[in-house]
Amino acid sequence: MPEIDAPKMVRIDFSVPAPLLEQMQELAKDEGWKQAELHRMLWVLGFAAYTEQSNKRLVNHRLRANQAKENLEPE
Repeated sequence: MPEIDAPKMVRIDFSVPAPLLEQMQELAKDEGWKQAELHRMLWVLGFAAYTEQSNKRLVNHRLRANQAKENLEPE
């Protein structure tokens, strides 16, 4: 990630495939984003996608658990 001097920020290093990084940088350039904006956007969108999937898994797990309870209860 690019060097920043912003307070209360944490520096995180990670690796991505070179072709993917080049595509991301081209997109950022076309959109007029600075490197830091690109990285923030990827983190925000990536985290949003992760939480959406996580929430779906949780809801599905709860639905299956409730259905299993209904199937086991005598009528």
